[in-house]
Amino acid sequence: MRAVDYDNTNVQLDRVWKPHKRQEMFASLPDSIFEALYGGAAGGGKSELLIMLPIIRGFYKEPRFKGIIFRRTYPELESEIILRSRDWYSLTGASYNNDKKRWHFPSGAVMQFGHIEYEQDVRKYDTAEYNYAAFDELTSFTEFQYIYISRTRCRSSSSNLPAIVRSATNPGNSGHAWVRKMFVEPAPYGTILVDRKTSLRRIFIQSFAQDNPYLMQNDPQYVNRLGSLPEAERRAKLEGDWSTFEGQVFNDYREENFPGEPENALHVIAPFPIPEWWPRFLAIDWGYTAMTCALWAALSPDDRLYVYREYCIKEAKTIEWATEIGNLSRNEKLTDVVMCRSAWANRGEGHTQVDQFSQYSGLAARQAENDRIIGKLMIQEYLRWDNRVKDAPEPFDIDVAKDILIKRGPDAYQGYLNSYKEKKKEIIPKLQIFKNCVVLRTTIPLCIYDKKSQISQKPAEDVKEFHGDDPYDALRYLVCSANNYLGMIGSEAAQRSAQDLVIRDFQKSGDWTSYYRRMEHLENVSFNYEPMPVPKSRLRRFR
Repeated sequence: MRAVDYDNTNVQLDRVWKPHKRQEMFASLPDSIFEALYGGAAGGGKSELLIMLPIIRGFYKEPRFKGIIFRRTYPELESEIILRSRDWYSLTGASYNNDKKRWHFPSGAVMQFGHIEYEQDVRKYDTAEYNYAAFDELTSFTEFQYIYISRTRCRSSSSNLPAIVRSATNPGNSGHAWVRKMFVEPAPYGTILVDRKTSLRRIFIQSFAQDNPYLMQNDPQYVNRLGSLPEAERRAKLEGDWSTFEGQVFNDYREENFPGEPENALHVIAPFPIPEWWPRFLAIDWGYTAMTCALWAALSPDDRLYVYREYCIKEAKTIEWATEIGNLSRNEKLTDVVMCRSAWANRGEGHTQVDQFSQYSGLAARQAENDRIIGKLMIQEYLRWDNRVKDAPEPFDIDVAKDILIKRGPDAYQGYLNSYKEKKKEIIPKLQIFKNCVVLRTTIPLCIYDKKSQISQKPAEDVKEFHGDDPYDALRYLVCSANNYLGMIGSEAAQRSAQDLVIRDFQKSGDWTSYYRRMEHLENVSFNYEPMPVPKSRLRRFR
């Protein structure tokens, strides 16, 4: 592209943009290929290619053309896409509407920019139609966000215009696993794939920093800097190696349904009044410079765990957060309260954090179960939404029923009876999160595997620690606390459940190294730490 621009001294400049060979290959893909992914390594000119593609293809000259480029968050969109677009779109005579984040070309064509930070943000585009939908840094998006936009919003009402989706990304990030599975694993790079379900065509075009002659000329040391990164990062960003990262840990997590999935295979639900007799649990991960996060959950008669409240605060004194947690828990009978082990550390202040917590909150806490691998496995099990046949539970406890009738009245008594009615076969995730738990909902999709050093040959099993992961830690403690109440941890059933999850993962991946290492870990873990007292009515259900 050659265009005329003026700098602030009013000196006329010639500006030229020419795609290098790999970019040109991607830009010239036939419109019969509905989805295409470009990238795989840093420095290939990905973002600029997505911006320039409507110009290269001449779409901007078509009056009915509408395109959009997405980034996950608005700050990323503004700094990486909008600013770059100003360098070129204005040279065509287009004008920019800052409020609507879109360019209007003289022909009538429109190029828009959007962000999809949360799952439900896709609904903002429900009335729109785009000929060209592009995702920059695709691995930062969830699979649902991509599928929803690409399948429902990308279409054409003109025979002169295509309906295509074009994306770019590096390996890594929370969406690594699904992007790799959709674009990279099925066939060698550059091979056109045909989706068995939709018959839509897709392709992955690999690129490297060395493919970009302009980068090599302007910054010849860039490749050397990539080569000095830690092993996993180097292989991903320099070599475009998609096997380096394992991607998102909790792939079953759903806030919105994928096409064809059952409606109730969701983990986020609208709040409802929690019955008084449901056992309630509180888990706290303490921090000062990091976040202090508290999560409350209740266990239903059919053993589903409902996270109904969260409290998160940074750089707060113990008297502040402990008092507030105590106030939020007032009039609630908590079955178990657990805190991270760091709260028991003696920091030379005379009182530990757990002592101060008890003083200001009026609650007594015990140490949370801190085995990270077991905690992760438990969360995965509670998120799983495979078919579960729910038979009628064991006969309700008559003593509990009488106590409810006497102390809480006939309505509560009837609710207790109704909770024991026979359940039909259904899709049941054991973990349910109220919509008001926004911080927890934001954190779960950000959990990615911690890829160990390739030298040690240790497979990724644990969740990689990251800034803001405190709600995940609190969730680990919470799920283990509830599972302990059910009499699972500390029993043979717990080990069977964990082993079953490892076997199912092996059946999907075929990774023998990971399978043997995880089984070895389970054999070395003590499932027999002293459990908290479990009501007899609960124990009978596990005999």
